[in-house]
Amino acid sequence: MSPPLLPTHESYLVIGGGTSLGELIVEQLLRRGETRVNIFDSQPLIAEQTARFGNGVRVYVGDILVPESIADAVKSCEATCIIHTGMVSTAIETEARYFSSYSPSQTPADDKKKLDELLAIHKKVNTAGTRHVLAAALEYGAAMKLVYVGNANVVFDGEDRPMLREADAQQPAKCWDERHEPQAHGERMVLSFNGLNELRTAVIRPATVFGPGFVQGLHLLRIRTVPGIVGIQIGENTNLADRTFVANAAHAAILAADRLSPTHPQHSATAGKAFFITDGAPRPFWDFSRSLWAATGGPGAAPTIIGKGTLMFVAAAKDMVGNLRGEKADFWKQARVMCVTRTYDISLAREVLGYAPIVSHDEGIRRTAEGMQREAGEKRAITDTPADEELPAYEREEVSWLAEKSPFF
Repeated sequence: MSPPLLPTHESYLVIGGGTSLGELIVEQLLRRGETRVNIFDSQPLIAEQTARFGNGVRVYVGDILVPESIADAVKSCEATCIIHTGMVSTAIETEARYFSSYSPSQTPADDKKKLDELLAIHKKVNTAGTRHVLAAALEYGAAMKLVYVGNANVVFDGEDRPMLREADAQQPAKCWDERHEPQAHGERMVLSFNGLNELRTAVIRPATVFGPGFVQGLHLLRIRTVPGIVGIQIGENTNLADRTFVANAAHAAILAADRLSPTHPQHSATAGKAFFITDGAPRPFWDFSRSLWAATGGPGAAPTIIGKGTLMFVAAAKDMVGNLRGEKADFWKQARVMCVTRTYDISLAREVLGYAPIVSHDEGIRRTAEGMQREAGEKRAITDTPADEELPAYEREEVSWLAEKSPFF
């Protein structure tokens, strides 16, 4: 475990401080004694968040897509360190974590619409938004440091990559999953600005972040209406995958920020670099959903195994039909993600950042399951829906969409 962190008394600006990840970054900064912690976000904190942080946090509500908005925040709080989570909170994202903000969606179509809206916002925040953050840091920052939270998936190329190291990781010309393109673009911008006008930058790349708020209680309710979906397994489950509990990602971001200080012994090894961050506990890919399901009290059962070759053939055929209809389809690529090994060597983060997970992978699963059960219960109470009729059952095509998009996979 990493040693306790001491306060630096810098002025921190956490972009997306009201999100799942941002909240924990703010909380960890406050816990170590920082007294100048600021949040820039797209909406005010809700009551639960204000109670969580107390009165010691100043919140700037603005639009990261408006250059003057983020610039005013950087200038006003005299930020010396920006931690850009790559996200901003939205009503959709907040309602997934806080039942007081919850508005029920009754169909998978509603969920899909919300997801599409989130992806559109995510794209803008990581491209134009990051550009505005960098401009504000250069113009108004004092001895500025900037840490950007990227994503290990930006370097995935469809092949088995066991214990991939940073030195061997190359961003492909186009991300395997286009949803990661905005973060890849953000990473390139942030790293290219290192050293410009004394700006010092670094990127952390957590692998598949999970935790309360990332795996929603809503999915626990829905998944119970799809018999056997958790028991599905593609192949022999020999391909390993890394994941990162959200508190560990927050911890790594703060460690990187500390080491960007010119006086830190690891400054030169941190500035301009990207670091893989995981729980340090690679597991067979399909074990995650089962472990989470078991932790919520779900019944165990022998998995229904679908051959890898069969899945890839069906996915390719579905893509072909979709393309003939003029619809964009990439089921083959999505299937490939579930069939290969994606693990990352975090030795560089350990050596340079002093990183070690502060929450074990198993404990992270337990906390996530606990949060899911709490959220599911709260949402059920709000919708006043009988337990045996929680949500409408999915049709066949809707089950396909759930399996494609659900954070369980």
